[in-house]
Amino acid sequence: MRATLHQLKVFRQVAVSMNYTKAADKLGLSQPAVSIQLKQLENNLDIFLFEKIGKNLYLTPAGKELKLFCDELFVSFDNIDMTLSSLKGELTGDFRLSAVTSAKYFTPHLLGAFHKRHPKVNFHLDIVNREQIIQRLQENKDDLVIMGLVPETMALTKHSFVDNPIIVIANPQHPLAKQKNIPLTELANHAFIHREQGSGTRKAFEQLLKANNIQLKVNMTLGNSETIKQAVMADLGISVVSQHSVTLELAAGVLVELSIENFPLQGSWSLVHHESKHLSPIAKAFVDFVLSAEENVPALCNRFLEHYFVKKD
Repeated sequence: MRATLHQLKVFRQVAVSMNYTKAADKLGLSQPAVSIQLKQLENNLDIFLFEKIGKNLYLTPAGKELKLFCDELFVSFDNIDMTLSSLKGELTGDFRLSAVTSAKYFTPHLLGAFHKRHPKVNFHLDIVNREQIIQRLQENKDDLVIMGLVPETMALTKHSFVDNPIIVIANPQHPLAKQKNIPLTELANHAFIHREQGSGTRKAFEQLLKANNIQLKVNMTLGNSETIKQAVMADLGISVVSQHSVTLELAAGVLVELSIENFPLQGSWSLVHHESKHLSPIAKAFVDFVLSAEENVPALCNRFLEHYFVKKD
């Protein structure tokens, strides 16, 4: 290929930013220098890589192909650095992990334990909803993601590692709070608080409702577990959440778990990546760490609760 590594690096940054000025800032170059490098690259390859329509910059078909090549090329560079470091008995480099919002309660503790074993790894953690996780998977933005309900329409590999029971919660003064073995159909008679569209918890719950032909009286739709917990505490309705997200509130007695037929919904947290993805040495080490029986990751994910229970007693 008649292109320098520097030109490819400049091209890739522009292809990511789709803006010459932003790419120049990221690379520490002037905008004219970026333009010159791209012009030389297009001349060397004898093909246009970008086209400008109005004020917007777009990749040409050739540009899209070259970006895919550059993505693989620079990932390979990163991976060889990690591999050589691992041969010396240490892991160094960047590790990008995304997790759905309900997993935010244990994911930092999981990374903390891994970091103690590999202190030279640089962590990048994003907490997003399920729709955003799926988008990130499609765009191959992360080394791994943590999610509950894994989409069946994508070619993905999943490594399940922690149970994720989904429960129905209510204010302790709610009429259903002290009842046992409540029929699932009874949910339709009470104000309900939904998670936003795209939530894995909501999707799993809606599948159960559809299978049983149940229509809820949705009182409100809220964007995250924290807001839902506060709304349920205020007795604005009942809701379904991951049990992990309300352990403290249940222990403190400010929320109660309802005894509903078919609940808890049994799910699990999984590490997920594309089937065809070449995992970096760090990503492989993280998968091994999470799946290791010796590490006892399920207990590790709940370790942050221990201080609370000791203090409570």
